[in-house]
Amino acid sequence: MNTIRNYLDNMFLGLPQTEEVTKAKMELLAMMEDKYNELKDSGKTENEAIGIVISEFGNLDELGETLGIKHALENKSDIPMITYEDARKYIEITKEATPKISLGILLCIISPVVLLLLLGLSELNMVRVKEEALIAIGLVALIASVAAGVSYIIRFSGKLEKYDYLKYDLFETDYKTEQMVRGILEEDEPIYRSAVSTSVILYILSALPVIVIPLVFETEGLSVLSVVITLFIVAFSTYNLISKSAVNGTCNILLQQGDYSLKRKSNKISRIVSSVYWCVIVAAYLGYSFTTYNWAMSWIIWPVAGILYGAISAIVDER
Repeated sequence: MNTIRNYLDNMFLGLPQTEEVTKAKMELLAMMEDKYNELKDSGKTENEAIGIVISEFGNLDELGETLGIKHALENKSDIPMITYEDARKYIEITKEATPKISLGILLCIISPVVLLLLLGLSELNMVRVKEEALIAIGLVALIASVAAGVSYIIRFSGKLEKYDYLKYDLFETDYKTEQMVRGILEEDEPIYRSAVSTSVILYILSALPVIVIPLVFETEGLSVLSVVITLFIVAFSTYNLISKSAVNGTCNILLQQGDYSLKRKSNKISRIVSSVYWCVIVAAYLGYSFTTYNWAMSWIIWPVAGILYGAISAIVDER
């Protein structure tokens, strides 16, 4: 039934939100649901029932006069149509680019690792080099890692930029395209859920090295090396989460559901709050991390920010 409702939303895109249009939409939904239930009761499968319902009621131009919205249809705003080929190409480019973007983020997260590793080994007397030289080598590695990471992010994010409008603007898709996207989403669901659960568990466990190792060993060098372990765990978790969530996110964009629903897109305040919020979070994370070098704890900003964002989005949407 959600497929029918989503398809109906697409049919009424661009129409003025008048009382007669709203009434016509509810009437058409009732007719589609009645037909769907009738077909299901007669033994049709869900996909067969949905296909028949959409083929029978899916042309609003033919139903406009019956529903009393012929005049509204004549004044309908132009909404771009995303074709089957456009949707498939977007998904394929996302599959190709997102792992590279994730790698760039991973390089940024582990950028202090060489510096921390050298300082930790120096504390353990395993490296006999002046501390100034170690810091110089570590900073060069840090800057090189960040530069490589940012380069990857910019380079491969650019391939997706031409599709960014899909996140914010209204568009239409036909039934064939929608079914294709839903099929890919359903196929990817186990991979997505596994990645989310694995990464969340690893995020929680990543705190153990910086908590347990200093309690068990009083050596300063091991405490520094524990931060290296934590950063590697956080980096892998982030890479795993972003790279494995790409298809799920793209399908939700194409289906205009979740964070990309028609309601969200029509809420300009929500879009502004989202953009400003994450810019502030990134600035706070980088500012705190590079000022204090407390990379072992600064990652906590991200899960906390995610939870707060959910609460803020709910408040903004409600208002």
